[in-house]
Amino acid sequence: MTTDLGQIESVTIQLQVYNRLREALFTGKLLPGESLTIRNLAAMLGTSPMPVREALQRLVAEHALTQLPNRTFCVTPFTAAMFRELMRVRMAVEGLAANQAVRRITPETIARLREINLEMKAGVEEGVPPAVMTANRAFHFTLYESAEMPQLLDIINGLWLRAGPYLMNAHRKLDNPTPFLRAGTLFHERIIAACERGTPTAAARAIAGDIWHSARYFRRNVDVINEATPPAAATPRRGRRRAEPSES
Repeated sequence: MTTDLGQIESVTIQLQVYNRLREALFTGKLLPGESLTIRNLAAMLGTSPMPVREALQRLVAEHALTQLPNRTFCVTPFTAAMFRELMRVRMAVEGLAANQAVRRITPETIARLREINLEMKAGVEEGVPPAVMTANRAFHFTLYESAEMPQLLDIINGLWLRAGPYLMNAHRKLDNPTPFLRAGTLFHERIIAACERGTPTAAARAIAGDIWHSARYFRRNVDVINEATPPAAATPRRGRRRAEPSES
């Protein structure tokens, strides 16, 4: 049996492109409402159109992107209904992941969680919400990787992916997000303490508190989030219609 090296390389490139686009969405490099095309994204990433096309289809299936007419895409609009669904799923999935993670966590992972929370605190005190959000995501993913449940990690990643661009925008527009962000680091300290004691129930309870803290905060600031949310269908930019067929 021979290994098709070309096929392996193709799959590797597709995964790399997918991860880079996912990161660009979360960090706001791909702006909500902006028309995205396969050709332009391929040029931005320095790759061919095929892996970009595959990555975009995955992101559409995850509801992170919406496909528009003329083979263009935009970040899926963030609605109040989506927010409620995200909170509901977070409570169910992250509680389970935390419970399992604490049972398997290592001292090295606990030390890494502590480092990440210090990075998050630094971002809070320096007034850099995007850095805080990035560290916050890293904290949760570092914890949940200990659960050794890839399917849950995929679900959680999808939640962050869908909400990330709009929460980033909302943080930029809020008058003073510092108290909210600082409180998040306190919930993280409770999670770390539960991990050190090896008490899964306490960890799940701290996760729940963190989620509800976020839910209350963004519910109070729903107008800001709505302001950061573009219309459902962005108007495709002119001058791209004839270029797309050549990518197939």
